[in-house]
Amino acid sequence: MTTANEILIDALVDINALAPGQTLPATNAAVALRKLNDLIDSLSLDQDFIYTTVENIFPWTPNQFKYTVGNPVGGTFSGTLVSGSPVISNVTVPSILIVGGTITDIQAAIPANTTVLSINSGAGTVTLSANSLQTVSTPEIFTYTTPGNINIQRPLRIDSGYTRISDGAGDNNLDYWFECTMSLERYNEFGLKFNPGPWPLVLAYQPTFPLGTFWVYPNPSIAGEVHLFTDLILSDFTSLTVDVKLPQGYARALKKLAALELSPSWGKSVTPQLQRQAAEARAFIKRLNASPVVTLRYDSDIVKSQQNDAGWIIHGGFVGFMCCLVGAELVKWFM
Repeated sequence: MTTANEILIDALVDINALAPGQTLPATNAAVALRKLNDLIDSLSLDQDFIYTTVENIFPWTPNQFKYTVGNPVGGTFSGTLVSGSPVISNVTVPSILIVGGTITDIQAAIPANTTVLSINSGAGTVTLSANSLQTVSTPEIFTYTTPGNINIQRPLRIDSGYTRISDGAGDNNLDYWFECTMSLERYNEFGLKFNPGPWPLVLAYQPTFPLGTFWVYPNPSIAGEVHLFTDLILSDFTSLTVDVKLPQGYARALKKLAALELSPSWGKSVTPQLQRQAAEARAFIKRLNASPVVTLRYDSDIVKSQQNDAGWIIHGGFVGFMCCLVGAELVKWFM
């Protein structure tokens, strides 16, 4: 358990910008916190620093092969609340506010993960998915997000994914994996992009911003349940004093890396010992997060005959069917 204040003080002590036991002045703390969050934002790009993946679950939309993905902040508006009611009143509704967006407020009168259920621009109201925890009679500021077709955090990297097909009762699920490493350039080589299939076999990610874009092939014909595994994006520190739990080794690494990050702004030089400590702390994490070599996989139709395949009931022949459907181009990718 640590806090941003603890990380920053230890980092500044390491570069002799603070003495042990000395507090961090408020004006300096605001600057240091911004720099710490910038560092964390940058470390999210380093796969060696990411310790896990996140499982995102959502459905395919039948007959849709292009999806926007993400949930960026769209803006703010003001309004009032009544305790126990899901309605925000006295709102000048922003033109880009949409159903499904996440709503937060300054006074924490709205429960976490509350979303927009409906919008009435004429009446100046926004109906939420949860009731207000308190009455707010003086208009306060609400922040909203504008999610894409897939309401998850915009991915930096995609690790793997599969489509789960259920019998409805949830007792007999079958998972069909799809390829996530195809580039958009190779995806564009498919001539008939809306070619139908039961579920996609490939997903190409176009990292557009603020919403990313998924392109899938073939065009899904059923609303299968998608399980998509993406790299965790490290969270910023929201304040100096909020307690944060970090995996083993991360607190030390952040302190040493923050010391390197802060030293130019505080006019301090970095000692060789601090550089060695920072490199060591980062190397420990890199070795822990190192991924094993990916196992080479082939489609079963390519490497063996299914004439006497008792496991046909497991995959239903769909893999072979889809390879025949998309032709040699897709077979080349599975090889």
